[in-house]
Amino acid sequence: MTKRELEKILKKNGWKIVHGAKHDAAVKDGTGTKIPIPRHKGDLDKRTAETILREAGIL
Repeated sequence: MTKRELEKILKKNGWKIVHGAKHDAAVKDGTGTKIPIPRHKGDLDKRTAETILREAGIL
């Protein structure tokens, strides 16, 4: 899964993407929850993508 595909899934589920210096972050309005999203070329590691989705409550 690429970073862009992961961001689409997060946005579809109500998360907002905020750009930072080294990482981007998914932010949930009202809760203040931030989940860092690494910037990598190509596919993200499967475990990394699953962990981000699990923290977001999607998996």
